[in-house]
Amino acid sequence: MRGSLYTQELIDEYLNKGYWDLTKRADVIDRNGREVPDKEALVDSKARLTWSEVSQRSDRLALGLLAQGYKKDDLLLVQLPNWVELYLLLVACEKAGIILATAQPTFRHAELLPVLKHVEAKAIVIPYEFRSFNYFEMAKEMQKEVPALKDIIIVGDKIPKGAISFEEVGKGDVEGKFPQDYLRQIRPDPFEVVKIATTSGSTGTPKCIEFAIANRMASGRNMAKWWEMGPDDIVGVFYNIIGGGASIISPFASPIVRAKVVLVDRFDPQLACELIEKEKITIAAIVPALMARLLDYPDLDKYDFSSLRLIHNSTSLLPYELGIRAEKALGARYVQTYGTMDAGSPIATFSINDPPEVRVGTVGRPYYEGTFKMVDENGQELPMGEIGEVAYRGPCCASGYYKSEKLNEEFWRDGWYFTGNQGKFDEHGNVIILGRKRETIIRGGQNIFPIEIENLLMQHPKVSDVSVVRMPDRVMGEKACAYIVPRRDQVITFEEMVSFLKDKKLAPFKLPERLEILDELPLVPAAQKVDKIKLEKDIARKVEQESRQG
Repeated sequence: MRGSLYTQELIDEYLNKGYWDLTKRADVIDRNGREVPDKEALVDSKARLTWSEVSQRSDRLALGLLAQGYKKDDLLLVQLPNWVELYLLLVACEKAGIILATAQPTFRHAELLPVLKHVEAKAIVIPYEFRSFNYFEMAKEMQKEVPALKDIIIVGDKIPKGAISFEEVGKGDVEGKFPQDYLRQIRPDPFEVVKIATTSGSTGTPKCIEFAIANRMASGRNMAKWWEMGPDDIVGVFYNIIGGGASIISPFASPIVRAKVVLVDRFDPQLACELIEKEKITIAAIVPALMARLLDYPDLDKYDFSSLRLIHNSTSLLPYELGIRAEKALGARYVQTYGTMDAGSPIATFSINDPPEVRVGTVGRPYYEGTFKMVDENGQELPMGEIGEVAYRGPCCASGYYKSEKLNEEFWRDGWYFTGNQGKFDEHGNVIILGRKRETIIRGGQNIFPIEIENLLMQHPKVSDVSVVRMPDRVMGEKACAYIVPRRDQVITFEEMVSFLKDKKLAPFKLPERLEILDELPLVPAAQKVDKIKLEKDIARKVEQESRQG
């Protein structure tokens, strides 16, 4: 199935300009298997695989899925932690021409059921149980409501009645059931849909986005080039590889340069420190919420981080002060990718040689001759320096929403993807993101961008993490409320917070007018960024209760 927004004219344009080529990820992995067969490629908490093992096991898994009766353009859904099986399944489905829909392991019935119904998955690949949650029971319940869902494939040793063992799918004489070199004959072209990604659920029911190979390979080549990646790099991935920048650096950029990938299925500060030291990780892919926890770890200075050269941020905006603290504490440069899952994920980044004010203070420039513009409410382009909605056009874009002309018409116009983010250009053409349009707080007609306040509060010595959200107000309409996670053994008061922000010369109308203290900020179902909608609902409920009482 070709991507819905990939016209032949667009394909020809990007091929002629050299942004896209005909190389597939599976080609790269098989090449690595032949040319560096014994080089370690993939590591998780249970397994260590070489490039030849990744190539051969993904071949056998692809043939095994075909032997099970799945055909080209059939759709499977996977919900796995960061395990080698997830990586192998991504590659195997591409080899077999099977479309793989991906869902975060933190999704539950409310997020997963509408996705299963929408994509009409024929099978779901899950663990039996992970982190005290029974995925098999959830799948059995949902199977009753999704007629297309025939099979439940389980990764692990416990295979209940009625389920299929993932390990058994690729076993036996699967090669003998197909003509020689069959997988190469049926491999999809780079412009066909091989993956359906689901959004984080931060704005409601997850949306489903089409991904082909060409745009992801383009992003991978670009990332490897700008970050000077090579075969000696060891990439530690501390959040799931199906989303954000991790979905590029691990299954695309790393194979291109033959770098090793270390997958982490649960984040713990001590475990992260031990892993960086033991595996000699050179690039750590992490999200701000997890970095805040790592920097607050009391034994951080007891570990050797000398191997680490880059910290890769993705999925949510990096608070400037958090980035600077991390660079000092870990002795590595922070780099970040900007994108949205809807757009195709990373669409902007920068060189590792850019100064901190660019690497940490902006999201950089567009990938591969892509183009950004800032537009007003009517879609008209704004002059340099003015704040508007960020729109993007370029070869790293996805091919649209899966089976949803309505969403395609809403977010894609004349080849441009309208991100829903507010931003502006700095004087050098770098993009500064101010947050989602819906997160802008309008106090008495004046706009407040939460990221500005959050960046300042992250400089406070007592603040570990912060999120600023809108709070309803009868007079002003909306005001700002700050949710703060204090650093270990610290207490911060409302008066301290306001005094600090006044010292930073923040405009009076932007000052948060309420402080709420939390042990940790809530995360969206994808568990990668702060759930601001939940915080807004929380403060609205408290304000309503207080108004009734007073």
